[in-house]
Amino acid sequence: MIGAEMVATTVALGFKAMGVGGPLMQEKGLVPLWDYNELPVSGVGDVVPKYFSLKKVFEIVSDAAESKKCLAIVAVDYPGFNMRLARLAKKWGKPMLYVAPPQIWAWKSKRASLFKQADKIRLAVFFDIEAEAYKQMGCDTIRIKHPVTGWNPLYAELKSDILLLPGSRRTSALRNLPTFVSVAEMYRNAWAERNSGPLPDVVVVASRDYLEVPLLVALEKLYDGRLPTWLKVVVAPKQIYERLNFYSGYSAALTSFGTSTLEMAFVGIPFAACVEPDFLTFVMGKLMVKTDFLSLPNAIIGRGVTPEFIIRDKLNERMALSIVESIFQLDFATMDEIALRLRKALNVGKSSSELVSEFLAEFVKR
Repeated sequence: MIGAEMVATTVALGFKAMGVGGPLMQEKGLVPLWDYNELPVSGVGDVVPKYFSLKKVFEIVSDAAESKKCLAIVAVDYPGFNMRLARLAKKWGKPMLYVAPPQIWAWKSKRASLFKQADKIRLAVFFDIEAEAYKQMGCDTIRIKHPVTGWNPLYAELKSDILLLPGSRRTSALRNLPTFVSVAEMYRNAWAERNSGPLPDVVVVASRDYLEVPLLVALEKLYDGRLPTWLKVVVAPKQIYERLNFYSGYSAALTSFGTSTLEMAFVGIPFAACVEPDFLTFVMGKLMVKTDFLSLPNAIIGRGVTPEFIIRDKLNERMALSIVESIFQLDFATMDEIALRLRKALNVGKSSSELVSEFLAEFVKR
C-alpha cells in the first residue's frame, strides 16, 4: 500500500523499479524478484520454519541491490529483512530510503546505531513517537503522512454485524481464528440481551486473497464441516480508501495488532485488539518489549483509549467476556473523538510521492 505510490513515482521519473512487493506495487510497475506472498510472517515461532526460504529471497534481493545497475534502495517496514539490507547499503555506500524503520520506541533501541554516520540512508517515519525515539538515539528522520489521512468518509448504512480481522500472516491468522470466533459468538449472545431484532452476522476478513481459502477451511473444521449461515469470509479491498469505506459500515470489530488497529480507530468503529502469540514470541516479548501499549492508536495518543488483550495460553470464558464488554463500553462519540485526534497526529509531513522524488533527486545521478 505504501510502496505502490512510491513505485509509481519512481517509474514516472524514468527509473526501473525491481524488488519484492505485492500486487498493488506490481500494478504500478514493480518488476518482481520473488513471490511476495511467501514473505508475510511474524513472531519467532512462525519465522524459524521459513528461515531457509527467507534466506534465499534475501540473497536474491541483496545480489540485485549490490549490482552496479542498482542506483538506490527503498525499503518499507519488515525489519528482520530490511535491517540486513540496510547494513549492506551502509557498507556499499549505496543510497537507501527506509520508510517505517524498526519501532525502537518499543524494543531493541540499539538498532538505531546502524543509522548513525550513514549519510546516504534516510529514515521516514509516520508517528511522533518514532521521530522522538530516533532523535534520542542521535538519528534524524523525515515525517511522512500516513495513507489513511487522505480518506474522506462516505455515508454507509450501519450494520449491526461484527468484523473479525485475525491477521495478515497465515500462521498467526489461523492461530488467532478460534479465539476470535469464540469471542464473536459471545458477542452475539450479549448483543441479543441488549437489543432486539436479528442477531449480528460475523464477517471474517481475509487481508489477502490467498488467505480466503485457509480461513474457510479452518472455520469449517471448527464447525465440523457445517459453516453457520451467520458466519462468512470476505476478502478485504486492496485499495486503502475502499477498505476504510468497507470497514465503516460495521458496528464493531475484533482485530489483531498492527495497521488494522489504526484503520479501525480511524473509521470510528468500537473495537478491541487481541492476539494469541506463539510461545516463543510471548516469551521474547515479555523479556524485550518496553512499551505500555501494542495497539497503534494507544501508542500514538499515549494512553489506553482502545482495549487490547494478549491471550497467554488458551481463551477462557472470563477473558472472552472481558473482550466483549470492552467493545460494548466504547461508543461512537468516543471513537469519533479518537479518530479526530489520530487524523491530526498523522496528517504531518510529506506524501510518499514527494518523499521518493526528493530522495532520488538528492542521491541518484544517471
